Amino acid sequence: MEHRHGERVRALALVRVCRSDRAGECRAGLLYNISQDGIFVLSNMRPAINTGLDVYIQSADNRINLCLPGQVVHANGHGFGLMFRRLNTQNRWLIRLFHENYRTTAKRQLIDDRQGVPGISEAGASFF
Repeated sequence: MEHRHGERVRALALVRVCRSDRAGECRAGLLYNISQDGIFVLSNMRPAINTGLDVYIQSADNRINLCLPGQVVHANGHGFGLMFRRLNTQNRWLIRLFHENYRTTAKRQLIDDRQGVPGISEAGASFF
């Protein structure tokens, strides 16, 4: 089954990962990429396929602490992929925020790269 849908963007953030059934301890990880349907978390945790996990993301200013519930769809030596389940409006908003932040950063980098290329004016570079 192909579980990857939509655009995946790089989204680096520290996360806390807990089993959905609250059994066992929570572990730290690093959110590596995110799409509308799932995430990949860099971690030494090796959950079994179909395990329910909750991934908690806290903003740097501690104002936002969201739980992204999901089900493990693959795991390897670097981490695991999680397909979301039961996302609420606030969860979807956070995912859109990650995507928008990625697009803004990528666009700014493209502008910076083009401004350093001979023959492309600042006005032309700002078009992109």
